[in-house]
Amino acid sequence: MIQRIQSIYLLVATIALALISFKVPVYTLHAKLFMAQDDTKMFILTIVGALLAFIGLFMFKNRKFQMKLIRLAVLVEMVIGVRLFMVFKEFEVSLNINCIILLVLALVALILAYRGVKKDDDLVRSVDRIR
Repeated sequence: MIQRIQSIYLLVATIALALISFKVPVYTLHAKLFMAQDDTKMFILTIVGALLAFIGLFMFKNRKFQMKLIRLAVLVEMVIGVRLFMVFKEFEVSLNINCIILLVLALVALILAYRGVKKDDDLVRSVDRIR
């Protein structure tokens, strides 16, 4: 499991989304820091994204399902970004740079994990064609 680089990428994405969920402030409004737990939709989205990445970490024997989970986690990441943009536009809050960095890190890690799983799947298919 850990010998595959995409497992490391999925672990990085899981940790980044878990940090956003519980430790890192998401935005500031009137000098008050707001965490993801203060915004129920944001909290649910970050938890779902972290769970999808974590479950995808252990689905290494079923590459098709793992790729679907990673694509779904990327979709959840995009929804989180849209949600942050909507909050930013509606309330004119200042977004926390650490949260943005962690979101970008998780998104890049998920994309790299998908590429790694796809490469493994292509390799297995090419070997099956040879047999």
